[in-house]
Amino acid sequence: MKKVQSVPAISYALSIFYATSFFIYWATLSIPEFRLFSIGAAMLFFILFLCSLGTAKLRETARKNIITFNIVLWVYSIFLIRFYPDLVQPSYIFMNLIVVLFFSQPSVRLQFLPGVSAVRKSVLVVDDDEGLLKTVQRILLTNGFSVLTASSGEKGLQIANLQKPDLILLDVILPGMKGREVCARLKDDPNTRDIPVIFLTAKDSPDDVQAERQAGAIAHLTKPVHAKTLLASVKDVFK
Repeated sequence: MKKVQSVPAISYALSIFYATSFFIYWATLSIPEFRLFSIGAAMLFFILFLCSLGTAKLRETARKNIITFNIVLWVYSIFLIRFYPDLVQPSYIFMNLIVVLFFSQPSVRLQFLPGVSAVRKSVLVVDDDEGLLKTVQRILLTNGFSVLTASSGEKGLQIANLQKPDLILLDVILPGMKGREVCARLKDDPNTRDIPVIFLTAKDSPDDVQAERQAGAIAHLTKPVHAKTLLASVKDVFK
């Protein structure tokens, strides 16, 4: 919830900064040798002022524009500070980069997705492949889900009992306790039996899929899985 609220707050603070900067550069129009470059800077700050009002309302177009025009302003400022050092504050250059990095974060970007609520569905991903964990985590985060990860079956069971995720993506081949045993234990525990489980594994024979169903899983996904297929299966659980 705090992240959702911080985006509008930061956007309104930026709008004040951009408006102030616009008037500062507009005032320098009276200096003939700076006039042309002051007009360019003033217009960029005015555009950014409008963009910041849009990001305060969580408009995706405004988020993309505020990133684009901050990059444009950064390039423009580098040019100005080289030839007209008195016209640009070095802090402006760092501010441009900070704003670009902030609005490019996946955790910020997802707040601009349509239909994303402050309370997001949580998914626990249990797999010992660190690369896959990061890939699945990125896909789910950028599409509005909260993500928990575990690299072993035992850790997955612990997190499931403590956090009560809305869905579990589970590998079959895990160090220590195997995925099917993890699933069976989840279904035997009254605290976790209602959490849906989808197996995400390279084992995809009919016997494997049947064994997963018998353990209590609701679906099977075969590695490597396409992002669209993964999202479709996850979203289908929450329909």
